Amino acid sequence: MKTIVCVDNRMGICFNGRRVSRDRIVSEDILEMTRGNVLWMAPEADKLFKEVFKAKEEVCQETGTGKKIQDAGYLEDEKMWKVDRNFLEKAEEEDFCFVEGENLAGYEGKITEIVLYKWNRDYPADVFFEVDLSKWRLEERKDFSGYSHEKITKEIYNRQGLL
Repeated sequence: MKTIVCVDNRMGICFNGRRVSRDRIVSEDILEMTRGNVLWMAPEADKLFKEVFKAKEEVCQETGTGKKIQDAGYLEDEKMWKVDRNFLEKAEEEDFCFVEGENLAGYEGKITEIVLYKWNRDYPADVFFEVDLSKWRLEERKDFSGYSHEKITKEIYNRQGLL
């Protein structure tokens, strides 16, 4: 499975049961990256992607482009992700998993790719991303501007020796 995680400068993910931050441009990028694949997430994360999908649906209706959401490539009523409390168990090898506070310790052997979105800020956190990235090879790094973050860094890691 391919995991997607958003972290701060100290690899913090959550504080007091809530995500440390969010940005709709990141959600849009995740939907674009996972297009044509299965994207799993916990019920709490569903809202992030529903908001992006709804915004794209409204743009489609306003511009009169018909049933097709052309900039996303999806039908209005099509949902591109699956929501389940036990999504890490259900995810298959090529599936993507959006991880916010779930413990990955028992799943490291199942992970083939890690996508990190770095906020490039310090936030209070009590849940951290704890996968040892020294066993992974950085394949791609890209900086971009978010909606509420001046600079977001996207990094894609593959397990060393797999490629």
